[in-house]
Amino acid sequence: MSDLSADTVASSRPLALARPAGRKVAVPLLAVAAAIVAVGLGVLVTNTFIVTLAGYTCAFALFALSINIMLGGLGEVPLGQCVFFGIGSYGVGIGMVKFGQSFELSIAMAMVVSLVAAAAIGAITLKLTGAYFSIVSWGLSGVAMVAALNLTHLTEGPLGIFGFPPIMLGPIAMTDPRSYFFVTAGALILTVLLLHAVRDSQFGSAIESIRQNRHLAQSVGVNVFRQRLKAFMLSAPIAALAGALCVPYTQIVTPEVFSVANTVDALLMVLIGGTGLLVGPIIGAVIFSILPYYLDLDPNVRILVFSTAIVVIMIFAPGGLHQISKRLLVRVTGGNCGADER
Repeated sequence: MSDLSADTVASSRPLALARPAGRKVAVPLLAVAAAIVAVGLGVLVTNTFIVTLAGYTCAFALFALSINIMLGGLGEVPLGQCVFFGIGSYGVGIGMVKFGQSFELSIAMAMVVSLVAAAAIGAITLKLTGAYFSIVSWGLSGVAMVAALNLTHLTEGPLGIFGFPPIMLGPIAMTDPRSYFFVTAGALILTVLLLHAVRDSQFGSAIESIRQNRHLAQSVGVNVFRQRLKAFMLSAPIAALAGALCVPYTQIVTPEVFSVANTVDALLMVLIGGTGLLVGPIIGAVIFSILPYYLDLDPNVRILVFSTAIVVIMIFAPGGLHQISKRLLVRVTGGNCGADER
């Protein structure tokens, strides 16, 4: 079956999901504003730990964005997304420590490997949907962790890979807090712009139609499996980039990077921020990572607070903070706050 044409998708999309032309301008402007804020934060904040934590938050927000491609785009819960996150981390560890490669070359190789892995995994798993897809992808994360534990000549087993040489991105020292933050923030902003372009493309329209009703989409000409595979392959390098950019912060790579707990953390970020907003996962990442530091929350209290918040949000506002903000805006303005942000 042939891919969906732009005209077919446009005619099949509900009117409520039409994207105003002004939004095409708004997102780049927001990206410029975010860049200005990032520069201000990196220059004005004197607490190096906060700057480093902000850099790590940007890196992990990339992982949340990769999950939202599947969750917000296709309506699938990719519990095994940590496989690609781990490939990024181990790609940097093995490339730099084992083979003496540069940081940027190691990242590039990890992203290529993740893309190939996504093609292979997707060919098997994406014929499944819903809970079946989630369970199988979860199982694959366990396979990846076992492999990392046993391939000791590459991964150093349970001890992991550490003792990195100076991590440099060209002339930029990634161990410098401000440099690390600027690099991760820049990568995050560029990724958001990329995903914005994808969302407004013919491919994004096809994904939207599949999310709403894959059977109807297939009936009007969408090759559902191919589009799902393309979305999966788009998410994998972004997750690998996230894993790679977390290494300068952690300075160690262990098999725990393949733990599904990492995926769950990113899922919580997506759910808190809202899947209906492109920057929702970033908002969730900031809340999930930085807020506990300022509130000085004990780890156990943190789990209790966020677990309760997720339960409340899922019951009263499944769209996350995005949905809550839209409801508040409707009450304040007394009218419709606009179309869906997806």
